Amino acid sequence: MNNKEVYDLKRNNFLDIATILFHFLCEDFGYLDPVHSFTQQPNGFITSDSLEYRNESIDRLVVIYNAYHPNDYGFEVQLFRPEISVRPSDRVMAYHVLKEDQDINQSYLEGAAKFVRDNYQSVLIGIDWINST
Repeated sequence: MNNKEVYDLKRNNFLDIATILFHFLCEDFGYLDPVHSFTQQPNGFITSDSLEYRNESIDRLVVIYNAYHPNDYGFEVQLFRPEISVRPSDRVMAYHVLKEDQDINQSYLEGAAKFVRDNYQSVLIGIDWINST
């Protein structure tokens, strides 16, 4: 398997598995189905996928994000209050895994989904918020 095939397999696994494991946001917490976006810099070295889950009635946005870069970046679960800000500096980083620590099967996603569900329930239902400062 060449590098592009490995990369494509990793991206597709990420999207498929993350969509399944984070479906609890829709099913249990009333978030809308995810909106997928893909970005790629002109040089092709930095690309990313994100799944955005919104619940406008409680002012919450959950972004499941995975970036691919030769040196760093990786997987993140980011929490936002869109009425206040969607700037990256104002997010709550709920979970992350560096690119170097990811495997093709994206096995860390199950732990990430469980961690977010177990540790951020009051944020996900709109009762609490965590100040990132």
